[in-house]
Amino acid sequence: MLLPLVPLLLGTQLAIPVADPIPTIDVRKTCQAAAGVLTGTTSQKDVDICMSSEHKAREQIVKDWAQYAPADRTRCVQAGAKVYLPSYVEWLTCLEMETAVKRMGQEDKPRPSTPRQR
Repeated sequence: MLLPLVPLLLGTQLAIPVADPIPTIDVRKTCQAAAGVLTGTTSQKDVDICMSSEHKAREQIVKDWAQYAPADRTRCVQAGAKVYLPSYVEWLTCLEMETAVKRMGQEDKPRPSTPRQR
């Protein structure tokens, strides 16, 4: 009875991305620290708003992950940094800025001109 499920189970493993996964971080500490800095007190409402923003930012990163250049991923996504509290919002902003700068650089390049016919 299990035999028909074997190809299905083996096939699902092929769909799991192996290289370069998006790190998972605990943004609750980041949100609590941010709420305290902004208002002087850490209210649950402020933490909840921050957590919602972080969740949305992670979803956007996951959605667009393959489109970001590997160098940009390395530069922007640093989960192991001990100096600061990591944030998906910060990472997304960095990734979007890197992408926008590259796009602007491509738009500024002169296009080959075609000779005019007389």
